Amino acid sequence: MKLLLYSWNANNEQVLADNLVKMGFEAVWFCKECKHYTRDMELAMEMIQVIHAESIEAVISFNYFPIISMVCNTCQIPYYAWVYDCPHFTLYAKQLALPCNHIGIFDRAMVGQLEGYGATTVAHVPLAVDTAYFEKIITSAPQKERAKYQCDISFVGSLYTDGHNYYDLFSDNGNVATMDAVIGKQCFSYEKDFIREAILAGRIDLEVLRLKMEEQGLALGEDYVAKPEDILIAAVLEKKVTVEERRALLIKIAKHFGNLSFRLYTGSDTGHMLELSGCNKGYVDYHTQMPLVFAGSKVNLNISLRSIHSGIPLRVLDIMACGGFVLSNRQPEMAEGFVEGMEIVTFDSLEECLEKARYYLGHDEEREKIAAAGQRKVREAFSYPRGLERLFL
Repeated sequence: MKLLLYSWNANNEQVLADNLVKMGFEAVWFCKECKHYTRDMELAMEMIQVIHAESIEAVISFNYFPIISMVCNTCQIPYYAWVYDCPHFTLYAKQLALPCNHIGIFDRAMVGQLEGYGATTVAHVPLAVDTAYFEKIITSAPQKERAKYQCDISFVGSLYTDGHNYYDLFSDNGNVATMDAVIGKQCFSYEKDFIREAILAGRIDLEVLRLKMEEQGLALGEDYVAKPEDILIAAVLEKKVTVEERRALLIKIAKHFGNLSFRLYTGSDTGHMLELSGCNKGYVDYHTQMPLVFAGSKVNLNISLRSIHSGIPLRVLDIMACGGFVLSNRQPEMAEGFVEGMEIVTFDSLEECLEKARYYLGHDEEREKIAAAGQRKVREAFSYPRGLERLFL
């Protein structure tokens, strides 16, 4: 099959292209910024021309672009979208119903939610990782460069201290005391959805928040079918839970292990968090530096976005592919994909995270055995050929 690969500078596009070629596909790149997810007619017309000129049989992309659905529907060819963001709000677009779509989503709970909206073009497709790609980056790096990233425990990710922490924009409404209480209750609680429970019980005034969302440009508009509460929960309330969990856990880690043992790699501003400012080593490049962090850290933390309700985040697979040891919050699909205590170690409270971090830093052989087993598992069960086979079903 001859595929058109839509490129929007996602991290693993070259890895995807290389694996498509290995599997016998021909991949033609199409690189153009999407200026509007549902109405970019300039992109649509250019893509249609390329599809006809190159005799393209299908289009593939990371994440889902409704405008590409419209193009593929017009050209009567399949559109394969592999989604690794959650929430990914274009999945609420009306174009989701077009029959050309074959959309793979890594979070099974998100698939279920969309099916509740009537979607029939979505399927559960876990994410993939190319261990050989990361191994090449790590082994080709000079020893001096690799040594720079060696430490006891690290976390790579955003703290959402910028404008994307929308919750702070909602602080001048009558719901704030209730929302603060619900968010506090939800932190490090994984068995029950206190946020949705509060909304269903009417303890949070959705109409007030809907108006606030419109003021901040968070309402999706007429091209989308999402319920306001779904956007509110994912973009505002669950994001705030993530902010509070990461802040609380990382400050505890920093206090317990100290600046010499713990490193934080983030582009987020930590100037107002004195406990973290000394640990913050700044942003690391996904391709050249991040693999060295994961390989050089004895313990790699994963603190998932709370809007990922069940799926295995890409960070977990990337850590394992680099031969790193993963200490993560629990997720339902992690228990399905990995054996606890043999391929991954998880926690469901701040105290359990600290306890397990201490334990595995003191048991090198056991920790290294788990990391090696995790790397074998992702090489076998989460490879690109395996993931693409699921997507193309």
